[in-house]
Formats: sequence, structure tokens, C-alpha cells
Amino acid sequence: MTYMFGEPRFARLQFKANNQFPNYGLYYYYEGVRQPLDPNKMRMNGAPVIFVPGNAGSYKQVRSMASVALRKAREHPGLGIHLDYYTIDFDEELSALYGGYMYHQQSFLKYCIRTIASLYRHPSPIVLIGHSMGGKLAQSVLTDTDISQHINAIISISTPLDNPVLSLDAHLSQFYKETHEKLSYTRTATQPTTTTNVCQSMHQRPLSEQSMANQDLSAKLDNVLLISTGGGNRDLLVQAGLTTSQFNDLHAMTSAIPRVSLSCDHLSAVWCLQFTLVINRFLFNISQRREDGSVFFSNDKQRNMQSALMYFVKPKTRYHGSINIQTHNNWHEERHLVINKFFANGLRNDYYELIGLGRQPRYKKLAIEAVNVDNDANWLFGCESYKENATGKNYCDKATSLTHLVQRVPIVDDDLRNIAILDLHNLRQTFKQWTHLLVRLPAGSQRTGYNLDIYDPKDRFLDIRMPRWYASGRRIAINETVQGSIHYRMRIADLVEPYQGLRVHVEPLKCLKPNYRVTVRVCVPWASGFERYHTLTSPKQKPGLYVNVPTLMPRHYNTTLNPVLLDFYLDPICRYRISYEYSYADALSRIVLEFYGWLPAHFICVLLIVLRMQLDHFEEAGSLKSLRPYIGYLQYTSLYVVTGCRLFKKLIMNMKILPIPEQLDYSVNVSIIIHCTAIGLSVVTAFAFWFCLTLFGNSLQRLALRLTRLSTSGSNIMLSIMTHLPITYGILTIGVALGACSGLGLLLAFIFYFLMLSNAYKDYVEDYLWQKAANLVHKAVGIGKKSNSNKDDQSAAVANTSDQSPVSNDGDDQQKLLNPDEKQAKDELCVGLRNFSFHVTLLLMLLILLLLNVPTSLAWIRSRKHGVVLPDSSIRTTIVALSSISLLLQIRAPQKLRGNLILSILLYACAGISLLYCQMAIYRLNFIIAGAFAVIAMHQALQKLYERLFPSAK
Repeated sequence: MTYMFGEPRFARLQFKANNQFPNYGLYYYYEGVRQPLDPNKMRMNGAPVIFVPGNAGSYKQVRSMASVALRKAREHPGLGIHLDYYTIDFDEELSALYGGYMYHQQSFLKYCIRTIASLYRHPSPIVLIGHSMGGKLAQSVLTDTDISQHINAIISISTPLDNPVLSLDAHLSQFYKETHEKLSYTRTATQPTTTTNVCQSMHQRPLSEQSMANQDLSAKLDNVLLISTGGGNRDLLVQAGLTTSQFNDLHAMTSAIPRVSLSCDHLSAVWCLQFTLVINRFLFNISQRREDGSVFFSNDKQRNMQSALMYFVKPKTRYHGSINIQTHNNWHEERHLVINKFFANGLRNDYYELIGLGRQPRYKKLAIEAVNVDNDANWLFGCESYKENATGKNYCDKATSLTHLVQRVPIVDDDLRNIAILDLHNLRQTFKQWTHLLVRLPAGSQRTGYNLDIYDPKDRFLDIRMPRWYASGRRIAINETVQGSIHYRMRIADLVEPYQGLRVHVEPLKCLKPNYRVTVRVCVPWASGFERYHTLTSPKQKPGLYVNVPTLMPRHYNTTLNPVLLDFYLDPICRYRISYEYSYADALSRIVLEFYGWLPAHFICVLLIVLRMQLDHFEEAGSLKSLRPYIGYLQYTSLYVVTGCRLFKKLIMNMKILPIPEQLDYSVNVSIIIHCTAIGLSVVTAFAFWFCLTLFGNSLQRLALRLTRLSTSGSNIMLSIMTHLPITYGILTIGVALGACSGLGLLLAFIFYFLMLSNAYKDYVEDYLWQKAANLVHKAVGIGKKSNSNKDDQSAAVANTSDQSPVSNDGDDQQKLLNPDEKQAKDELCVGLRNFSFHVTLLLMLLILLLLNVPTSLAWIRSRKHGVVLPDSSIRTTIVALSSISLLLQIRAPQKLRGNLILSILLYACAGISLLYCQMAIYRLNFIIAGAFAVIAMHQALQKLYERLFPSAK
């Protein structure tokens, strides 16, 4: 947690745009000064930084980064460098849910950039730091060439850059599309190729100086440095794969950033002390001071990129070249393959250890680890040794530094770990004069030492394949590691999709101490910047770690040649057993986090198939079958639509006639799991609706009376009007949608529809119970009459036995005569409002339509306070849906009519379109639902009209 070093204070800047954006504001951050400051009247001479908050973000979130910057400037006054932090107040708007905010906020951000640029005497480039949707907003202003000239760098924190988390709004989708199209002309996009393997390089490579020089930077925006960061597995709001962009220069996850090495959740990224320190160190490093004392950010992108690599990817280790060694004391030489040497109380003098390079040819790899050696210390060298005549020991007069090949491992128990993995074969071929590697441990009182492991890669590199989802049980990768070994590598093929979960177990065996430290580095070859570390320190911890990839493997990528890599940096005090298994828990959790946005499209697909089945199947009135809540819902037909859409998608891609479907090249297993979940959810919600109709219909009606303040007689009149003239219901709700917003009209329509259905259900149940009671009475009366008639027949038979005329048993006829209503009820079908299963399905679809418009409704409610007019992208679909529902109720739909085949085909088509085009673009479901309502209404109305005009066609 970052604590403020003084009382946080915010000074508001006044400029012309304040009248145009009454609910927005621009503030300057300062601390400790009790007197209010006016930035408009001050001489600003620091390097300007603007913090852009995200979805529901506050302008006060800047205080952690700004306070650290103020503290750093005070602690190092000799540098003369300080930063001016500004922050923007967007009134905590929900910009991730409603895209109409983005254009409004973008205009205000441009005004802020111009205003801040005008406060400085000299042209001063600005750094933008955007959190969440604020990062996308900062990226979008690059599309304006007048604004981009004022921008030096953009740092996005946990931002969905190329695709939104949920595309609930057409305006949000359009905003992303426009930004992508414009940036594609002004930025150089980077795409992974079939041979890309970021695990083979030590770090991400910036644009070369030659390519930068060949570009026309006045037309291109590659001179603006774009850095993106992600929180990792703890960020449950923005998935790791969404935080990178093809237009970025550098990407890093907080779990792999040096001196951070922690996964951050979505909000803690703005106040995590380790992370804010890294950001400010980078900003101070790229800052320069003019002669008049003003500070500005350097425009040299190559220099800035090197600084970014040093702070966000890999600390820069000074390359000292060749050095001369004066002393020949305290020299030692080791010839073993495995060495573990430590000094518990430190060293009084520098310690020198020679490690011979003359090994057997099969020993091609060398792993060496220095513990508690300062990161900037020069401790690993290559040299040509000489033998001292007096003692016969080998020593080196001159050595070449190899510390630049060392990588830092996250700190565990305050122990610094620096590890280098060297290729001995290449060293021997490149530096033929070298005979030894030199390890120099500096003097100090702290425990220090080093571990050495020379090995044959065939014995340490483990090649495995990702187990299939149906595979069960644990598989052994290596039964027991070599004592004293410090490095193993596991190469995993077929781990290509984000939902796949692999659990790797590292179990300690025969440990010399109770606690140990094992660090595992995970690297995905096609995903730059997603390297992460996982550390195990005790057997009390779960000995396993979860491995998954952040993004889908690119097409035509070969994971056999470029597999996912796991580097195990082991503690030599133990031996270990390494095993792995398919993790169902991790796979299901990844499916929930990565693909929960697909559920609405699959849910609508299920409802459309259920609706088609209900229109084909009409139950008889007056029977218990008509009251079943699960009619049509216990089905698996919709699963055929899933597989059929995957085949049809390939056909569309090849023919190129229809619009291109969403490019979702995931396994069919994901779609089936999501679809089965949608089927289960449809059954649960249908039962929930029936439960509400049965028990809470009257309660909800009384609640509606209180909210509308209608009397009981007034509500009865209103319900009577809606029941007998539903067209008034449609006119009223459409008027509300046009006058206010679509969400409010849909909410009113949902309440009216539910009350009408509840009232009809109550009347139906009462009629059903009265009918059953009447039937029982008729049966009781019929049995009594039948017994009396039997006695009369017997006495008549005794009196006249010679009568041979047949005796007719007219008990059934009497039953039929006594129960004409029951016979007529059995001949009738549950049509109109009495077809409850049909209307429950329509009500569910109306509920989904209402939920899809909740963000727009919230935006409309908030905008009413400030008089801002925001666009309503779903008003047309809302009008179509409400008109169709009122028409269906007016003509007493559904009716048993002809033409169901055409209707079934159209409903199947709507179900397929929802899976092909609406899984990511959720807002398109508005059109699917409205289209389904319109198709059903037209079918019922036209068929009824046709049968009236041509009665013989019935």
C-alpha cells in the first residue's frame, strides 16, 4: 500500500471547456500546502503527467503515483527534476458499459492536453497514464495529429486495448473500431509470425534505429512510446490477454516486472507501492533539465525505450568489457559438475572461483546462481588462466564480464538470486582462448555464495504434451532430480488455448532443511510480455502451480517447434519429483473468466429453439400438462445449432458472400460447455418465473400499486384495459421509450406483461380447480343415480324374467351428458395468454432485452443531472420489440396456425446468427431478439388474416 507523505490536495484548473462539460474537471495535485494553489497563475516548470481514470474511476486515484513522485523529487534535490501530476475527473462514469461516454470523455481529454501544454513557457511533451478504460482513451487521442504532437509516451494500466471486455453497446464497439483503423495508418503494428519465439530472446526488442530513421515521423506516430501493463491472474475484471495491443512498443505483466513480481487486482494497480515506484523511476529517468531549471521529457524514443526495458522488463546490467585483476590472493578452482558453496557469515575479502570450461562435449549447458550478490555487482567473467609458479594455482590477469547475461529472479526471504544459463558449446566456439569462467563474490557481512550446475541438456530438458481434457490422473515427468541441480526446463506442446489448465507439481524429496525456494518461470513464445514467475518456499504450500496461456495461439503457429517453456530454478538442498496433470478446476475457472461474455448469445439461442418447439406443441386446456413449467426446455436440439454453426462458419469464410463472422477459433469444447450452461440456466429461470407467477403474482401486483399509487379499482380497470386492448400497452411503453430511454420503456413493458400473465395464470388456476370440483360433484351424483337405477332394474328383472330385450348400460352416456364442459375443455387448446410456457419464454427474452439496455438507462439517469444528451443506440430495436409484443397480445397469440415450417426456419436462422455474430458483440442481440418478436408477430397476424379472408383454407 502506498501512503501519502502529506495531505493530498487538488487544485482545479479553469478553462473554457468547463462550461461545455459541467460534470468534468481537471485538477493539479500537490501536498502539504494549506493555502489553495491556482495553477493558472503559477509558473509550471515540471515535466507534465496526466492521469486518466477509467470505468467508474476517481480523479483522486492519482494520489499514490503523484505522492511518490513528490517524495522522490524532495529526496534528490540535486537532480533538479520533478514532475507535475494532473488528473481528470470524469464524474466516475461507467465508460466500460456505455460507449457514448467515450466520445464525450475523448473531447474533454483533448481540451485538457491543450490547456496543460499552454501552461508551460517551453513546448513540453506530456506523458499520459491511463488506468482501465482511461488507457484506451489515452490511446485514442493519438488519432488526432494536432493532439499527438503534445504526447511523449502513454502508459496503460490494466487496460483492454484492442478489444473491450464486454461489447454491450454499439457506440463502444464503434469507438474501438475507429481507433484501430486510424492507428493502423499512423502506427507500425506488430504481429507474431510462425517463427516468433519471444522466449529465445532476453527481452523485447524495440524498433531499430535504422527503421526509426527511415520513417517520416511527422506522418507516423511511432515516435510516441506506448507501454502497456497487466495485473495478471488476480485481475478478475480485465483478462491478461486483453491488456496488450498490436500497436504497443512494450508490454509487461506486474508479476514479471523487476522489483514488483506480484500479481495485482484491477484496483490495486494504481496504489501498489512497488508498481508506482517503477513507473516514477522510469519517468524520472527519461526526464531532462533545461538551463532555466524547467524539466521536460526526452523526445529520443530509442533512449526512452531502453529505459522502459530496464524498468519494466529486465534491469540493465552494465557491460564492463575486459577488466584487469590485480590480486592473486584468495583464488580457488573447482572441477566438479555440481557445486554448492556458501559463506554463512559473509566474506572479509573478495573471493575468486575458477570453473574450468574443458568438459566433455555432451555437457553443453551451465547454470550458475549467485545468492545475495548486489544486482549491479560485476561477478561473472570469462578468462584465460595462467598457472602461478610458486603455488601452482591458476589465476587470471584479465577477464571479460558476462554479467549482462544474468537474469534476476524474484526475491524470496530477502535473498537476492541472480541466475545465468550459459551455452558452453557456444562459449568455447566463440572465445577459443578462454579456459575458465570466473566467479567473484564481493566482501560483505551478509550470507553469500553460489550454486553451479553443469549438465547435458538431454537429461534436463523435458518434452511433454498437454493432456487431453478427458485424461485423468497424474503423470510423472521426472521421478527424482539430481542432487544439487538448480535448473530444469519443461517444454509443453499443444498448450494453445486460454481455457486449458495444466497443473505442475514440484514435490521436495530428501531435503537438508525444512524450507526451500523453488522459482518457476513461465514463458509463452507467441505472447510478448506475458512472462511470469511462481515461487514455492515450503511443503506447507500447495506444491503445484497452474500453467495457462493468456491468448489464443496464432493460426499456423507450430507449438512443437516453439512450445510453452517452464524453467525450474531449484534449491539444491533438495531433490524433487516433477509431475503434471490436467486441471479441471483451473480449466473451468479460466472458462468462466475468459468466456462468460458468450453466455447471453447462447442463452438467446436456447430460448429461440425452445420457442420453436413450443409453437409446434400446443397442450390441451383444462389438463395438468398445460401447467408444466418445463415444456420445451428439457431439450438438446440447440446443441446441433452449435456444431452446425461451426461448419457453416467455414462455408461463409470460403464463399465470402455473407458478412464475416466473429473470429473465434477456440475449441468446440468451450462452446459446448457454455451452451450446456445456457440450457441449465434456461431451465432454472423458467422454473423461477413459474414460481413467481404461482406465489408472488399478487404481491408484485400490490407492489406495482404502491409504486404507481393506483387504487385497487384503478388497477383492475388498468389490467382490464391491457388485457382486452393490449395495443394501448404498446403505445404507452413506446411513448415512454421515446420520451425517456429504451430501458425505461422496456422495464414498464416487462412489469405490465408479467402482471397480465400473472392475472391470467391466477384465473386459469381458479377455473381449473372449479372444474375439478364440479367434476367430482358430477361423479358423486352419477354414482348415486347409478346405484338406484341398478336396484330398480333388479326388481324389474325379478317381476318379468321373460323379457329378453337387451339392457343398455347408459352410465357413460350419462357421464358425458353431465360433463359437457369437461369434454369441450379437452377439445380446446391452450391458446392466447393461457399458453403460459410460450409467454414465459417471451417474457424471458424481454428480460434479456431489458438487461442489455441497463447501461444505457444508467447513463440516461446520470445525464439528467447535468442536462447532457446521450445517444440511445437501441431505441429502434426497442420500438420493434414493444410493437410486436403488443400485437401478439392483441390478436390473442399464439394460435394453432399453418406456416410453422417457415417460422421454424427463421427461428433457427436467428439462433445461428446469435452464435455466429453475437458472442463477442453482445449488443447485436438486441436485433436478434427484436427480429424474433417481429417474425412471430408477423406469422401470427398474417396467418390469421389469411384464414379470415379464405375460410376454406383452414
